Amino acid sequence: MKKNRLLIAPVFIPHEGCPYRCVFCSQIDITGIAFQADEENVLGTLKTYIEPSLKSNKFSRREVAFYGGSFTGLPDERQELLLSLIKPLIHDGRVDAIRISTHPLFVDRKQLDRLKVSCVETVELGIQSTDPEVLEQSGRPCSRADMLSAVSLIREYDFKLGLQLMLGLPGDSKKRFEKSVTDVIGMKPDFVRLYPALVLKHTPLYTMYEQGLYVPWSLERTLDALKTAVKLFGHAGIPVIRIGLQPDNSLRDNYIAGPFHPSLRYLVDCRIGLDLMVDKISSLDIIPERVLFRVPMNSVSIYTGNKRENLLLLKERFGLKDIKLSGEEHCHQLELVA
Repeated sequence: MKKNRLLIAPVFIPHEGCPYRCVFCSQIDITGIAFQADEENVLGTLKTYIEPSLKSNKFSRREVAFYGGSFTGLPDERQELLLSLIKPLIHDGRVDAIRISTHPLFVDRKQLDRLKVSCVETVELGIQSTDPEVLEQSGRPCSRADMLSAVSLIREYDFKLGLQLMLGLPGDSKKRFEKSVTDVIGMKPDFVRLYPALVLKHTPLYTMYEQGLYVPWSLERTLDALKTAVKLFGHAGIPVIRIGLQPDNSLRDNYIAGPFHPSLRYLVDCRIGLDLMVDKISSLDIIPERVLFRVPMNSVSIYTGNKRENLLLLKERFGLKDIKLSGEEHCHQLELVA
């Protein structure tokens, strides 16, 4: 029996199709890939990711993704070449679909027509922020009207829509980031990705940082903003499928400053879990000395917190002598037992 899991085979096209140089971006340093993806590179990636997955029932769906550039900003012949390399695998059933990432300014009917007939099912847009000042300071010109136009067209063509936001860019603030989150919720994407701004080598942001013109957000400030964002997206029924960059060797080698943590999503989920437990205990008329929570089996570590931080904070806040978590297979949400 196949598990209900999605395999995404990433083909990186660093900076390709991007006429701008955003201050935060160094795709070569993020991905560790400095060459242009050609037929040999693409087929090699597919062999690495797709072929082994066909020998097991671990994945129920397989997709190929073109990341790291603005796909629809590529020359027509370049797009057609890359898409043509994937089509045979779709036709013989080894791959189910293609997904691409692009800039809102490069979305029009001509581009979407090509994607539609080429088995692309998901289009992700790098929104980063909806605040004009933040976008201007980040070297990413794009009006809210341009964003909404791109989103509307993608919806009209019935693609799945993913939107990406970045917090902590030059000129950003908690209020501005929350406004971006609210704006994105209004665009009704199928999913979102959230990325804290990091200072990496070989980027304009690194130069700004060295000159004292940019101060990255602290991890604490970032976690607080991310917690709020995840809650807002959750209330709107929009999945947050990724928080933070993949902590690979290339990123580690080029990281200079900023709120990097290899388990950023886990830390955010722990804080949300803590808030839920605080709400449960606060609702009691009389707070006992000992508390027992029933939690989903796969969420015990989240409610416990990083290094048992949540349990220690609850004890301190409510004067508790003991807190126990009972992980149970058939429990689907946090329950306060006593």
